[in-house]
Amino acid sequence: MNNILNYIPAPDVSPLPSHPYIFIFFLVVTLFIHFLFMNLTLGGSIMIIIAKYFAKIKGNNNYNKIAEEIGWLNTFNISLTVTTGVAPLLFLQILYGQFFYTSSILLSWKWLFVLLAIIIAYYFYYLYKFKPSYIKFTGGKGFIFIILATILFLYVALMLVTNTLVSMQPELWKKIYLGKISAFSAKTLWLRFFHFIFAAIAFSGAFYMLYAKLRKSYDKELSDTMYKLGKYTFFIPTLTQLFIGTWFLISHPVNYYVNVSTMIFLTLGITMAFIPVFLIITKKENEKIVFGFTSLSVLFMVLVRRFIEVSYFSKYFNPLYLNVRTQWSIFIIFLILFVALLVTLYYLFIKLKYEIVKK
Repeated sequence: MNNILNYIPAPDVSPLPSHPYIFIFFLVVTLFIHFLFMNLTLGGSIMIIIAKYFAKIKGNNNYNKIAEEIGWLNTFNISLTVTTGVAPLLFLQILYGQFFYTSSILLSWKWLFVLLAIIIAYYFYYLYKFKPSYIKFTGGKGFIFIILATILFLYVALMLVTNTLVSMQPELWKKIYLGKISAFSAKTLWLRFFHFIFAAIAFSGAFYMLYAKLRKSYDKELSDTMYKLGKYTFFIPTLTQLFIGTWFLISHPVNYYVNVSTMIFLTLGITMAFIPVFLIITKKENEKIVFGFTSLSVLFMVLVRRFIEVSYFSKYFNPLYLNVRTQWSIFIIFLILFVALLVTLYYLFIKLKYEIVKK
């Protein structure tokens, strides 16, 4: 243990402007908001590929229309994913900066490529969306750009999961640095990754069930096709999580779940995810209920993630012991800007809903 502690840099000597609990609270809140858009971006990209596949094998052009619609929406989702991802990243750096920076260095160019991958994927989406005349497409009207963007988003997801996991396990740092093991060999990495991917697909499916009903300009056939696609891209990945999620849970030491709060939120998260599954099986689903419960499931799982992170970090560090020099003026400015962000997002949703109905 002492040898491992020697590898961990000392925390920043600059005192925190607010109590660590405030930073922890906003880390959880902003991470939840970020996860909503991140799920729509990644899950939506995969849904476009699924829609294109069904369009080809079923000869139903409605699936092509759905792919175009998701592609149009995802240009907004990508920008919101990036924007809402800044805050939780900053809070993470403030609380666990010495861990996060070390793991980022160990990943080296693979982590640095994340930003470039997001930028390139964003451009690919606009090529697919606007289809400029100077680009010669070879079938699928630029569908190749969605495939490439999805690959890049999967890469970004893998790097984020890897960086998070390596940052929480300083006992691996020396071996990774010396090249004795790969950062991608960290325990639970691939289970975390696939758990993350299937959750993103399921959340997107729930969202597009709701979206199909919001689009008043859709004819019944197109609306029903999108609703059905959303339903099954929610239903099947959620059932798959029974296997992946259970395997992921038992891969952690038992002591990570002895915390009562962890078990409560874990139970609530699983329950929120499977109530819509039960409603779909009994043919009593309602798109608003499905999306609402799925969103609550994401919230509870973010809280579970937080408790598990605490279990990892507590062996080496407790952010509650960081120096604090309260500066309420800075906190008030942040709070005003955060509320302004929420108001802006609400305004965007209202405008988007109007465009959805009108389009």
